[in-house]
Amino acid sequence: MKIIQNIKYQYKVKLIEDLLENSKYSEVNSNLSAITKKNPIDTYNLLRNFIQKILNITSEERILNDNLVFINSFDESDTKIITKFIDFYLNKINFPNYEISDYNLELISTINKIKNEKNITVDDLFQNTLYYQSILTYLKSEKVQFLNNQFAFFSTPSGINFTNTRITKCYFLLIDHPYSSYKIFKSKLKSKNLAMNTFLNSDNEPLKYVFDNSILKVTRKNWAIYNNSWSDPNVTNTLRGVILKKTDYFESPDEFFASIVLHLRQVGYDIPLNYSLISEYISINAPKKSDEEIDISNHEKKALKREVESFADNFGYDLS
Repeated sequence: MKIIQNIKYQYKVKLIEDLLENSKYSEVNSNLSAITKKNPIDTYNLLRNFIQKILNITSEERILNDNLVFINSFDESDTKIITKFIDFYLNKINFPNYEISDYNLELISTINKIKNEKNITVDDLFQNTLYYQSILTYLKSEKVQFLNNQFAFFSTPSGINFTNTRITKCYFLLIDHPYSSYKIFKSKLKSKNLAMNTFLNSDNEPLKYVFDNSILKVTRKNWAIYNNSWSDPNVTNTLRGVILKKTDYFESPDEFFASIVLHLRQVGYDIPLNYSLISEYISINAPKKSDEEIDISNHEKKALKREVESFADNFGYDLS
């Protein structure tokens, strides 16, 4: 049985190889999509064989599917500020074939289709991130996938990045004033020590995400590293990222949400800018700050300032 499977797999290798050599890139895409839906393991192995060649091709013709849109925020709950609006807006304009999900969930689901690995390590993700994301785009090739994301952007010593412009259409980064962000964690966790450890990642441990008996290690790092990684000019320019400030969400929600629509238009999605729809959304979901007053001491401010000062200065956040 294994001999027959190997013969079939070698046929697929030769097929992809010939198509690439003859610059038939759309056929590479359609064949990999078809293979993925039947046997994601074969696609995983094929990508390991051909990914560097694929990424080096400069043709505008699609080989991989760039249908991922990452919604990034250090505080996972803040991503819903963006995704809830996107869901409302796209539904209202009858935008076809989109899905809003959690990247951790989709990642585990994809990996479980490839291998029986219940403890998904940081090193595994560093080495295989592009294969997993590519397979995810083939599995849902007909959909734009908006994914809430907690991973910091990373680049490994061997030159592997968290994602690639051939896979990711664009991304959003929502940032908050560091003191405000810390206060939210302090309120949620009901503990100064737990909030400080979460914000500063003092134990240098990844987050653990558990789903369907699988454990995923999520490298979020601390507040400054996470936000720095996604606001790096090289990353924003290459992956067509846009940075949104939570203060603008509270102070000018109409322009805040309009900037989301404009960015999606800018990267090529056929979406009209309709301020009436934005106003309708705001009337239903008016931005509200928490009524709970959370104080932070000068000692806490000093500890936070030491870690976030340079980043905060870049975005005009007052740390006095």
